[in-house]
Amino acid sequence: MSGDPTAISICGEVERPIRLEAAQLAELADGELVADFHCREGWSRPGVSWRGVRLATLLALAAPSAEARFLTVAAGGYRVVLPREQADDERVLLALERDGQPLEPSDGLPRLVGPSDWDCFQSAKSVDRIELTREPADATAATIALARLER
Repeated sequence: MSGDPTAISICGEVERPIRLEAAQLAELADGELVADFHCREGWSRPGVSWRGVRLATLLALAAPSAEARFLTVAAGGYRVVLPREQADDERVLLALERDGQPLEPSDGLPRLVGPSDWDCFQSAKSVDRIELTREPADATAATIALARLER
C-alpha cells in the first residue's frame, strides 16, 4: 500500500474495486461548483469555488451494481451516507481545489462537497473510502459534528 495520505478506495457493490492516488484523482478532475457554506457554529462563507472529480465520474470507473443504492463516503470513522441519486448529481465532487488553490492534506484533501443546501457536516474532509451498498450504512457524520459543537 502506498504512503499517499490522499489515496481513496472505491469498494463494495462494484464490478471493479479501485484505489486512486492523488495524481490519478487530479487527472480525473472534471467538475466545478460554486456554493455557499453555512456552518452550524454560526458562520457562513458565500460563493466558495471548488474544483475536483464528480462522484459520478468515480462511480463510472468502478461500475456499481444495479443494486448499489447507497454510498458511504468515509474519512476514517467519519461517514456520510448518500443515496445513489444524490451521488449522481453533477454538483457533488471530491474537491481538490478551493478558490483556485490546490487543497493540501491539512485542508482535508480530498474533500466531499455539494450544493449550498447541504448540511455542513456532509462536507467530509480527507476522504479515504467510498463504499457502495444495497442498504444505507451507519452514518456517523452528524453525530461526530454535533458532538464537536457541544464542547
